[in-house]
Amino acid sequence: MSFFPLSRRAAGITGLLAAAILFVAVNVIANRTVGGTRIDLSQGKLYTLSPGTRATLSKIDEKLVLRFYFSKKLGDEIPSYGVYGQRVRELLQEYTAAANGKIELQLLDPLPFSDVEDRAVAFGLQGVPLDQGGEQVYFGLAATNSTDDQQVIAFFQPERERFLEYDLTKLIHSLAFPKKTVVGLITDLPLEGDLMAAMQGQPMIPYQVISQIKPLYDIQDLSEDLDVVPDNVDVLMVAHPQHLTDKTLYAIDQYVLKGGKALVFVDPNSETQQMHPSQLNPPGTPLDSNLEKLFKAWGVTVEPKMVAGDRRAARRVNAGTAEHVVAMDYLAWLSLDQTNVNHDDLITADLSHVNMASAGIVDPLPDAKTSFTPLITTSVDSMAIPVAKIQVAGGVPDIGGLLKDFQAGGKKLALAAHVTGPAATAFPDGPPKDEKKDAAAAKDAGGKDAAAPATPAPATPPGPPQLKNSAEPINVVVVGDTDILEDRFWVQTQDFFGQSVVIPVANNGDFVANAIDVLSGGNDLISLRSRGTSARPFELIVDIQRVADARYQATEKDLESKLKDTQDKIKQLRDQGGRPGAALAAEQEQTIDSFRGDMIAIRQQLRQVQLALRQDITRLQGVTEFFDIAFIPIVVGVVAMIVGIVRLRRRKRHADAVS
Repeated sequence: MSFFPLSRRAAGITGLLAAAILFVAVNVIANRTVGGTRIDLSQGKLYTLSPGTRATLSKIDEKLVLRFYFSKKLGDEIPSYGVYGQRVRELLQEYTAAANGKIELQLLDPLPFSDVEDRAVAFGLQGVPLDQGGEQVYFGLAATNSTDDQQVIAFFQPERERFLEYDLTKLIHSLAFPKKTVVGLITDLPLEGDLMAAMQGQPMIPYQVISQIKPLYDIQDLSEDLDVVPDNVDVLMVAHPQHLTDKTLYAIDQYVLKGGKALVFVDPNSETQQMHPSQLNPPGTPLDSNLEKLFKAWGVTVEPKMVAGDRRAARRVNAGTAEHVVAMDYLAWLSLDQTNVNHDDLITADLSHVNMASAGIVDPLPDAKTSFTPLITTSVDSMAIPVAKIQVAGGVPDIGGLLKDFQAGGKKLALAAHVTGPAATAFPDGPPKDEKKDAAAAKDAGGKDAAAPATPAPATPPGPPQLKNSAEPINVVVVGDTDILEDRFWVQTQDFFGQSVVIPVANNGDFVANAIDVLSGGNDLISLRSRGTSARPFELIVDIQRVADARYQATEKDLESKLKDTQDKIKQLRDQGGRPGAALAAEQEQTIDSFRGDMIAIRQQLRQVQLALRQDITRLQGVTEFFDIAFIPIVVGVVAMIVGIVRLRRRKRHADAVS
């Protein structure tokens, strides 16, 4: 058998064909073996799903359809939306890949007057006019499950990009587990209506915070003397607990330790109770509440008999009378803005204004094993005020005296906090005894005839074994104020053609709804935190722009001031003529010309500042583009030339050695 040597041309063609076949084969094999493998090189791992999201996706047991509506024209016209739209699309593709076939993703461009647009409108997506012609563009998500339940993100707001993963996971969680959240309510406040008012024939009007959350959740009233928190309760809401027995505290303790979520409102001075006395809390009874025993086990404390005062957030009130108004800042009534809320926590991320009154101070214990995350805080211009200075005879505190005695502590005081992590039981010696049952048994035993045969008491079924430590990290939100729930502190009622319209003036109701929403999502959703954004500005260019803008604004302000002075002087000179249209003296004309020359010189200075700004940015942009585009190819080319020269020299030396 003989082999015929191939020509160089044939060998080259054969090599190219072999390389092409190898390339196709490698791609086919890689697609089948590692097709789902991705590497996230973005800052902050924007496209890496968190463990909480992956846990949620692993629990899906039905097919979900996600329809992502994004108008291509929106991305073309506004590049920032194009970048954000690409991130949403790629993140949805990550969800689809991680769901193991349980999610079907549809990418849709709703063109005007198309069937796709009609379907987007039917789902409730929000169309936004892009120009004066009124053409609508869309950027939203509609999702459905196998039973035609649907969840919608009407429009992806760039302001919520940090919480994009949470919003998407929450949407999928709501579809995969559509059960309505059950909120168990234990309270001494008339949150669902005043019973005393009802007994007098007046309607029971619930607090607005209850009216706001009732359509969203199933609210179940729980007794203050319960043995166990029902298993169907997703979130336990405790508001102003004043008369809870150890038996009830034990039930709450065990509920939290086994994974139940709790939202607790306590208060060192409940002005809500003072305004709404009841048979259980008649006038003159203490106004404070606390869960000190449970709080200690959870690694947190609410300072007793102390309220937070804040000079910056103090609300302006009338410290005089109706006839003689004296406006003063009341340190204990706080109007807290977006600088006082934690924008990195999902509960308070979107809040901008919260009102509180004589709120307590929430602190972590020094030896706590739990994690303490402040949600609402005062400013550093704050101090702790004894309740005795607020609770005075006549009910009107000395507002002026509080201001006079104010001394800033120099640190922020937490008014609400999110507590998570491992915790031990508040009852290390075992479940408490049921005092009522023991008293009833003793009474029965004392009233019976000694000669009569004893009747055995019915056996009490044993309760579940006590949890000494949390089965999973506890999740509790502690708020040091009950007045945050009171209508007068956060809503206004107005008459609109004979109907009462409630207008929120603060986000108090949103805070409660957000807390329930986040807690009810389970540990998978609670574990999600804010992420970065896909926008990556050139920080150095932004700094140069900021400095140049500051220079420009200073010069512009100086120009405006000189222009005003010039106009005033010209007006004065013209007024000296005595009547409109009178001829000005040569000296006056000369002065006006001088002023005009100054104006031209200043405008030239402004143009020079703007030109310098453009030159600095253009220079830096050119350098950046050079390193991004040309530098690497040049380096590769130089390295290739060096390698080629080295190889040629080696070959030459080898040829010389052979010869």
